[in-house]
Amino acid sequence: MGARGRISVLMAVHDSDDDAFLDAALESITVAQTRQPAQVVLVQDGPLSAEKERVLERWKAQFGEKLEVVPLGESIGLGGALNAGLGRCAYPLVARMDADDVAFPERLERQGLLMEQSPEIGVLGSGAREIDLDGHPGPRRAVAEGHDALVSRLWACPFIHPSVMFRKDLIVGVGGYDSSLRRRQDYELWFRVLEAGGRFANIAEPLIWYRFDRDTHKKQSVAAAWRQGVIGARGSRRVGLPAWKQLACFVPFCRSLLPMWAQHGVYRMLRPFDPRR
Repeated sequence: MGARGRISVLMAVHDSDDDAFLDAALESITVAQTRQPAQVVLVQDGPLSAEKERVLERWKAQFGEKLEVVPLGESIGLGGALNAGLGRCAYPLVARMDADDVAFPERLERQGLLMEQSPEIGVLGSGAREIDLDGHPGPRRAVAEGHDALVSRLWACPFIHPSVMFRKDLIVGVGGYDSSLRRRQDYELWFRVLEAGGRFANIAEPLIWYRFDRDTHKKQSVAAAWRQGVIGARGSRRVGLPAWKQLACFVPFCRSLLPMWAQHGVYRMLRPFDPRR
């Protein structure tokens, strides 16, 4: 099979990630796939615990040279880590994966086939099913499918980042991830991809288990939520989205001002009105 038919998987792991989740993520995106990746690039975003190192050693022994571990001496954040890994990806199609999520077995097969059949698509995501920290399944995360629908929802970040497959040349061509951002690197990236003429699509069916529960909101501070709003408002303005969508980018910031116990409830309450659906 030529390079055109091969897929690189791009991941990053930080010492704060759960050991068991990392193990499950690697299993799901490698040996459990109906279409095997040709390469998995895993960036160590800073030093890892001895247990995580043992997890990686087990998978290097099982997956062989196809698992390339890229160690970074210190944590530089997800954006910088992904850029470091992107440079090591050897194949035109790159599938993102997070260290705490689980891919459905048919994920790479479904996405790879569609990308090969539709060369106009530059970024392809999918739906997801939520899973909590104890492994209990949660609701489905639905997504819009077509390019125009995704552009109209770009202010709300209509992609589930760890579900995405993209063309390496497109992402490298727009400068990759913004390494100065500690969070929402993908959100900012999609605006630049659109400005460069990239085309979007989603597969509606869930292709990953997405780790999410009420503790997820603790990861985003008020300052981070404000920066997210600024990223969205500026990007929305650049690509010509209406003023109300620019203002709506600050909804997560407003939610972050609530007491922590209330944030998850408000999130669930607003789910039926989520414009990404």
